[in-house]
Amino acid sequence: MSPQNRRAHRRYTLRLAAEVRTATAGFTATTRDLSEGGCCIESAYPLDDGAQVGMSLYLVVDGIEDVHQPPLQVRARVQWSAANPDAPAAIRHVSGLHFEDMTPQQAQWLAGVLARCTPAT
Repeated sequence: MSPQNRRAHRRYTLRLAAEVRTATAGFTATTRDLSEGGCCIESAYPLDDGAQVGMSLYLVVDGIEDVHQPPLQVRARVQWSAANPDAPAAIRHVSGLHFEDMTPQQAQWLAGVLARCTPAT
């Protein structure tokens, strides 16, 4: 692994619908990318570094959630969060999340989705 990329998992550019639940609120987001270890999301709301969140990730086909594929329900820890005041309001906040305590079933769901994707460059 190069010194510039210290990530443990290969990232895939993949846009999934996400529901994020914090200790005080819930909101929708979209993944920017996804890996076996976590994801990057774009949303209208900020997240606090270090916060634990609950997430539901939904496959999307032609802009509609895939009813044949149940969502991935997982816990994640916010590794970093940044604001982009020049972005549209719906994607003004970007956060990197690390999945925590995944079960074998959750890991299998994720591996199955990633197996159909092309890695990000």
